[in-house]
Amino acid sequence: MAIASLARPESRPDTTPPIDLVALAGNTLGNRDLEREVLRMFKAQSRSMMSRISSEMTSAVRSDLIHTLKGSARAVGALQVALVCEGIEAELAADHDPTLISLKQAVADANSYIEDLLDG
Repeated sequence: MAIASLARPESRPDTTPPIDLVALAGNTLGNRDLEREVLRMFKAQSRSMMSRISSEMTSAVRSDLIHTLKGSARAVGALQVALVCEGIEAELAADHDPTLISLKQAVADANSYIEDLLDG
């Protein structure tokens, strides 16, 4: 299966990886080239989105940006990023000013994992 070549489980700790490679394969129909391109796009988009989310002062716009990032995260199997986005969306909907620390960490973890996959 194409996923096995990307996963390199022997180099990963015994924790849930930041990217669900089975979900990624399902969303890309197992096309390795498409998997790599989708991962590259997510990495670039997530960095851009984090910059925009951090600097945006309008709650409605921040919510839209978080929602977009959540959808992108789900598409590549970055489930922790998507879960953190859901929590932030809920806080924004309740008119709270959420901290972005957990989102920054989840995105950093996902992007580091993606770099390992693409460089390996």
